[in-house]
Amino acid sequence: MVIDLTFKNYRSIKEEQLFSLEANSSNLKTQNVFCPLAESKNLKLVKSAVLYGSNASGKSNLIRLMWSLKYFILNSIDLKSGDLIPEKYYDPFLLDIDSKNQPIEIKINFIPNNNKRHRYIIKFNKEGILYEYLGVYETNRISKIFERKDGNEFVEFGDGMVTKEDKRVPNNHLYLSKIGNTPNDQFRDIYLYFKSIEIWNIPSIHHTESLYNKVQKIYNNPENNIFRKRLSKLISVADTKIMEVHVSERPDKDFEKLPPDVRAKVAEQLKFETFGVHPVFHESNDAGIQMLTFNDQESQGTRMMFAIGGLILEAFEREKPTVIFLDEFDNSLHPDLAKFLVELFHNPKVNRNNSQLIFATHETTLLDKKIFRKDQIWFGEKNKYGITEFYSVKDFKDLKGVRSDIPFDKWYRTGKFGAVPNIRKFEFIAEYE
Repeated sequence: MVIDLTFKNYRSIKEEQLFSLEANSSNLKTQNVFCPLAESKNLKLVKSAVLYGSNASGKSNLIRLMWSLKYFILNSIDLKSGDLIPEKYYDPFLLDIDSKNQPIEIKINFIPNNNKRHRYIIKFNKEGILYEYLGVYETNRISKIFERKDGNEFVEFGDGMVTKEDKRVPNNHLYLSKIGNTPNDQFRDIYLYFKSIEIWNIPSIHHTESLYNKVQKIYNNPENNIFRKRLSKLISVADTKIMEVHVSERPDKDFEKLPPDVRAKVAEQLKFETFGVHPVFHESNDAGIQMLTFNDQESQGTRMMFAIGGLILEAFEREKPTVIFLDEFDNSLHPDLAKFLVELFHNPKVNRNNSQLIFATHETTLLDKKIFRKDQIWFGEKNKYGITEFYSVKDFKDLKGVRSDIPFDKWYRTGKFGAVPNIRKFEFIAEYE
């Protein structure tokens, strides 16, 4: 579970920004909130958060930041000695002479699978890791597990370190990346926590195809019978006219004639095929069934519902809670279906493990006071220097009338919350005059 993120000098984000999932003291929509730690009733988190902003406002960069953090932790051990940090991880703010060479800083407060609150901090530039810290809250006080200062290749262990390990790590590797791949249970829980986070850029064809193939594979596993039943039901109740979903697997011999260098990639993409099972009628009477392939006979919206709905339902089936970051997940989905998927996170009978959803969108119909609390609604906006700033509805303390029952969507469309495009229409038309 994510408590909050603090970050600085990443893409369009120059100054330090805070994105928090900690709930305020409101007693409204209590089903949207949960206590992640049994011994700490004061800590409450929201189950979902939505992020709005105009095109190029930088809202997607928050999701991309989480992607960079996750895969830097998972993959930094693959870097060779002397390698620079790849641009997919080190991507600083470029619209300032000083910032473009300054380090990126990320701090995350989170609760991994061991149900203890942790804090992880990294600071790095293109040459290597300048600072790394991991701490754990055994009580109300944080205990250092390890700390690495001033680009040193040696880490210091603290009171929170359970089992002593090798203290040395290459300058361009994260220590968490190195130690998370060992049998050390303390670090493995944290490493697997970051590995389990789902981050998907839905407008990207590559991402949607990967997600679609992933859900097909999970659905085809007979051991996932409950998941199969629930995803099939989800597609059915979404007014798709589909009775149930069927996924078939092609035999390996279908790919034997392909060149070896492309066989594995093609097999991964075409190994499974999904069908919607439809009723067939004759003179208004049942006349059997017809299977239509999701590849070219079902709609793109149905295909996306299968992929995104499958991702969400699979997260609910996990033993431990999952955090899902989605960029424009409502792409190709009707707004009512998108609302329905968000509301599943707030339903304690469905989201029994308290998984969290963080998503960016332009769809203002989702900005519904019946769905969200004030502490769940965030905005991203660039200032005149191209710098992104994030803020929440709950931050508008000086704007009178920001109650929990105001029409969030109307206030946003009329510009009361900012984060809407300032389109200079007349300046463009003047080009034609």
